[in-house]
Amino acid sequence: MGGQARGDEMSEISARVFANTSSWMVRGIYLACAVFVFLFIASVFLVLDYSVYQANSFGISTERKLVQQQFQHQIDEVVKYQAELSFRDETVKEARGSSFSDSFVQRRIHDWLWSDFGFSWIVFSETGHQTKLAVNNGVAVAPDKADGLLFWIDDLVYEANQSYWAALKPEKDGFRLRMMDSDREQLSAPLPYIHAADMRMVDGRMSIVVVQAVVPKSLFIPKGSEQPIIMITVKPISEKMLASMSQRLAIEDLHVVADEENKNRPDAYTPVGKGFTDGPFLVAWTPNAPGPFIWQSAMPKVAILSLLAALSMGFIAWRFGAVVRALQKSEATNRFLAKHDALTGLANRIAFEESLTAMMEEHPEGPIAVLAVDLDKFKAVNDQHGHAAGDAVLKAVAARFSDRVGDAGLVARLGGDEFMVLIPNANETTIMALAAGLVIDAQVPIVFNEMLLQVGGSAGAALFPRDGHNIRNFVHAADMALYAAKNSGRNRAVLYEGDAIMRPSTAAA
Repeated sequence: MGGQARGDEMSEISARVFANTSSWMVRGIYLACAVFVFLFIASVFLVLDYSVYQANSFGISTERKLVQQQFQHQIDEVVKYQAELSFRDETVKEARGSSFSDSFVQRRIHDWLWSDFGFSWIVFSETGHQTKLAVNNGVAVAPDKADGLLFWIDDLVYEANQSYWAALKPEKDGFRLRMMDSDREQLSAPLPYIHAADMRMVDGRMSIVVVQAVVPKSLFIPKGSEQPIIMITVKPISEKMLASMSQRLAIEDLHVVADEENKNRPDAYTPVGKGFTDGPFLVAWTPNAPGPFIWQSAMPKVAILSLLAALSMGFIAWRFGAVVRALQKSEATNRFLAKHDALTGLANRIAFEESLTAMMEEHPEGPIAVLAVDLDKFKAVNDQHGHAAGDAVLKAVAARFSDRVGDAGLVARLGGDEFMVLIPNANETTIMALAAGLVIDAQVPIVFNEMLLQVGGSAGAALFPRDGHNIRNFVHAADMALYAAKNSGRNRAVLYEGDAIMRPSTAAA
């Protein structure tokens, strides 16, 4: 609409002038603060870069030790599980016999070591050369099937044999294995240290191999039975084990380095295993960012001062910008509230009169239509349900009126339940159809606190210049038509035509 558009244009020009006047101050203070911070950051950049490098090196070094310890812990766990079977009288009896019983193989090896704990190989051999029993993936196989395994772990067999003989202590009628010294500060069981363990590639998978002599629970070896039966177990390193270790160490993507990856060493890696035959193996992971160590390295005081300077300057710039933005927002809010109703957001009386004046000046021959709309029974809603319910009704009706009128005109709230609608280039048919629609909009129930609030609406219409040549007479004509609509039964629209108000239009929801 012409008048309102011109008023909005003037407000926009005023706002733009205010924004341009203050924006140079904001940019100036931001620039000054940025230059100050930049000088501090530039002076400490090399120091911080060195600190980051040192922190990264320290973090990877720490993680490397933790990974190595975790793999050693896995080896120790396999040793303990094997000891459950190798330090057992039943196992000694089976191993010293002519053959292993099917019951022992099923219960102790298939159902326990393989089914429950995933040991891929369990082998019993006399001094590591003549195989008595070989079980692969829970199934007993021909003894010669284990020859390849024994060949690749010959060093572990030798080490286990040496440890066994070194631990024997002569006694009457036999020998006794020396126990490890107990320590009240530790929870590990004091078992004889007669095993050998390492990481080896078995059946194409990196695995933990443990070799240990089979001995009775009493650790007493009768004379003539001191020649050991060696037990070999193989526990493959699975993806699930690697994932579990990653979780415990709070690192990501712990994996065995493949041959192609080995050509370009990753950032974080460590060897595992002794590497006597086909190792050592490399495992890699994604290193954690060592952020906290950056500020604890070579130049902490300079870094702290730089941070304080940045925070101080940033706070000053932010506060200054916030003040300017608050002023701009306040000025925009005040401009809006000066010409709009605070409750509904519609134009107020000032905006309505300015728009009507401008429109009458631009279109002195018309046609211009004004609708005066009042809500029926609105006071009853306020009295019965309170002002909050009344406010809900006003906001809902205002939204409906705005949706119906759209860009075709201006909807204003003059106060209370009084609304005015200004439509340019409108004829009688169009304005009465719109008025009837507004009456229907007012009648549609409104939901509030799980209740339906019911009001109505009456409308009076007048046309310029037919019904008045100035604002006062023109608006008065619309009010007179509104009173006629109320007096003739409400919930209808009436078009003003001189002293005889006629052409009523009724509407029902």
